[in-house]
This record gives sequence, C-alpha cells and structure tokens, in this order.
Amino acid sequence: MAVGSARRSSEVPLSSNQSNQPVNTRLLISGAVLTGLGGMLATLGLALGSSALVGAARRWQQRTEMTPAQLAKHAYGAAQIARTAGVGAWRDPITAGQSVGARRASADGAGIPVS
Repeated sequence: MAVGSARRSSEVPLSSNQSNQPVNTRLLISGAVLTGLGGMLATLGLALGSSALVGAARRWQQRTEMTPAQLAKHAYGAAQIARTAGVGAWRDPITAGQSVGARRASADGAGIPVS
C-alpha cells in the first residue's frame, strides 16, 4: 500500500460518482427550489393582505365626514381630556365613604350633596 493512497476515515471523497457523495444533491436542490417557491408565495400573501388592509382603511376614511387632519385633531383633543381626567383622579382620589356624585358636586362648587 502506498503512503499517498491511505485515506483517513474523516476525509470526504471528491469523486463524481453519485454513490460516493455524502449529500444527496437531488434532495438538496429540491429543498432549495421549494424554499424559494415558499418564500415567493409568502411575499405574495403579504402583498395581497397589505393591499386589502390599505383598501379597507381608505374606504373607512372616505365614509367619515372629517379629513384625516380633523380626525387626528379630534383624537388628540380626546386624549388631552382623558389625560386631564386621569391626573385629576390621581391628585384628588375618592375618599372612603364619599360617593362619586358628592365629589362632583363639591368640585363643581354647587355645594349640593348628591346621594
């Protein structure tokens, strides 16, 4: 046996014979093709779903009587009112035994307790 012809068990043969190849290239290529097709289908699905959402948003906006700027201003005003109410409730919590109506009457300055 020649010194150069000895092979280690960890070496992979580099012959073109299919029976000696450690990886089934037919399965590898098929997997790559199916992965590519799946990626294309996923991209197509995302595009169709996105266009459906954009169309629904446009139809909804067209049914409203306000422009987008007016809708934003309205939402901002509602958020400011909610923030003010939350800060007021945080600073002046309801004491035990006091009803919400009594608190409102005293806060309004009317002085008429509500039962």
